[in-house]
Amino acid sequence: MRHQLGADTVLNDRHRLVLMDCFETLVQFADGRYIARNGIPTFLAEITQRRRKVVVVISDAAESVVLAAIREAGLTMYIRDVYHAGNAAEDLGHGRMRKRLDLPLQHLGRTREEVVFIGDSPLDAEAAQHHGIPFIRVPRSEDADFTFTALLAGPSRYDSGEFSQTMLNSYLKPKP
Repeated sequence: MRHQLGADTVLNDRHRLVLMDCFETLVQFADGRYIARNGIPTFLAEITQRRRKVVVVISDAAESVVLAAIREAGLTMYIRDVYHAGNAAEDLGHGRMRKRLDLPLQHLGRTREEVVFIGDSPLDAEAAQHHGIPFIRVPRSEDADFTFTALLAGPSRYDSGEFSQTMLNSYLKPKP
């Protein structure tokens, strides 16, 4: 299998701002409601309280949906700001959107070297590549064995056959 983008990125002391995708990264939908992903409360408490990092959520979903999901999952105390489809999504055409990862950097006065983006999808990886921001790849919630606390000790090391450079490239091709 080819090496996967984001599999070696480590959350380190240089990273002062952590951008996080919302759905299937920060929260998952289970039993009719949004809940925090496995290990997320411990992970967020550690990085915001002990390591003094700022966490911002960035999603291409509507603001009201993102805010409701974060609130329902009990995570609002850890989140500094929320960027959403209404203020941080770039329309690429053909039904594709790209998260504007540059906006939180501008608003919070951070450089690319001080930021890391954590996400689960090919679009997240593409947004990180486009904006030149280090990326940590995590599995979607279907991988019940994954816990975010693993990221406190080192890189994700998450590899999946379905998430490869080939898939990313085919996903980004314009649709007829």
